[in-house]
Amino acid sequence: MKRILLFFLLFTVSEVYGQNEFAATAFYTDFKKIYQDAQTGFVNYKGDKRKSEFEELATEYKVKLLLPLADSGKIVFPVSVNRPYVVYFFEPSKARLKVDQRSTDLRDAVFSVFDQPLYSRTETTMINNHPFTNSWYFTDPLETRSAMAVFRMNIYFNEGKYYLAFEIRGKAQ
Repeated sequence: MKRILLFFLLFTVSEVYGQNEFAATAFYTDFKKIYQDAQTGFVNYKGDKRKSEFEELATEYKVKLLLPLADSGKIVFPVSVNRPYVVYFFEPSKARLKVDQRSTDLRDAVFSVFDQPLYSRTETTMINNHPFTNSWYFTDPLETRSAMAVFRMNIYFNEGKYYLAFEIRGKAQ
């Protein structure tokens, strides 16, 4: 009985302290490529135009290079603000804890690969009894304006599942 209990304990600990799925050379390489493209206005990885839900607010394009582990993505050029961004969506889950862990792993990988210190601000609000979390990442520790964030990550609930989205903010062409 003690052996089974020990095995179960080791299995549980290995699940909790598992390897960061984003800590891989492929992620770091593609992240750097996409970030560099964002700084030039997405000239390399902007694909074909796609139908936008809100055409009067933004023009959207398919993204040619997905971050590893991302399910989908799009490049968005807002009409009112001259600051495009790419947003990636990751596999949803019914368990908030699983999505929270994935967001922590993604954040740690971004902090590791980015060439300068990042400072974060996180806000969580309740929408229909479900948390909606936004995290903004800045290069300036005194910055508080969300529009000036270099990256944005959010976790939201939709149709019974929690979703993780990650934005890389770019510069105008």
